[in-house]
Amino acid sequence: TAVAASFALAACGTEPEPSRVAISPIATVAPTPSATPAPTVTPMPPTPTPFVVSPDRDTLIALYNATDGANWTRNENWLSDRPIGEWHGVFTDDKGRVNEIWLDSNGLIGIIPPEIESLDYLKYLILDRNGLNGSIPPEIGNLSNLEAMDLWGNRLSGEIPPELGNLSNLEGVNLGRNRLNGEIPPKIANLSRLRILGLLDNRLSGEIPPELGNLAELRDLHLGDNQLSGGIPTELGGLENLEEIDLENNRLSGEIPPELGSIPHLNELRLSGNQLTGCIPDALRSVSHNDFGETGLPFCQH
Repeated sequence: TAVAASFALAACGTEPEPSRVAISPIATVAPTPSATPAPTVTPMPPTPTPFVVSPDRDTLIALYNATDGANWTRNENWLSDRPIGEWHGVFTDDKGRVNEIWLDSNGLIGIIPPEIESLDYLKYLILDRNGLNGSIPPEIGNLSNLEAMDLWGNRLSGEIPPELGNLSNLEGVNLGRNRLNGEIPPKIANLSRLRILGLLDNRLSGEIPPELGNLAELRDLHLGDNQLSGGIPTELGGLENLEEIDLENNRLSGEIPPELGSIPHLNELRLSGNQLTGCIPDALRSVSHNDFGETGLPFCQH
């Protein structure tokens, strides 16, 4: 499931600078002994507001050029002199710095440029359902304010950069339905605020890092349709906020840890398509959405 959010955007304006006035010392009416000369008030045009180039402009241009921006589905105002907050899919804060990029389903083809690391204020990077290829640049790990990243449904390859573990504010990451390979980096466990981890439908191998048990805020864990092997870490049973676990269609072996039955809010568990043995812990009977019938395993007897 792709990370999704909605925003209500209000257009803000700035009050125009009051017109300056010049008081002429030359009176238009000849003074009389009993009258004070009346000054002539000549309005002057307001001082034009200088065009300020955002420090993020060059980075956006690099993204445009690297992803065939001329052929995007929508590219209104890109490369123009309009404020970058008026470029399609770009949102800025009150200082004109980019804090959101929403270019999902927009025909982006090419690589994610490493220059993206310069977007210091970026919180949302939403590029799902495009034709992005190449690897995920490790420079993304320098986006210290990033809260959500959705790259689902592209053609990204290579390994997941461990630098993603530096994104201390990240709450949701979805890298599903790409061509990523290699192992899940244990440094992902450093993301103490992470609630959604979506890595399904890739070519990931190796074992599920037991360090994922440190993700105390994790709600959704989607690792299905990969080539993961080894056992299901018992540490996952300590994640009290978990609601969904998808591990189906991997190469997992061993028994289902009974610790999973102690997760209080677990309502979806998918384990079929593996080489699991033993029985299904009785405590998991309460999980409403499951594929237990497809595992070929019985429930454990009391």
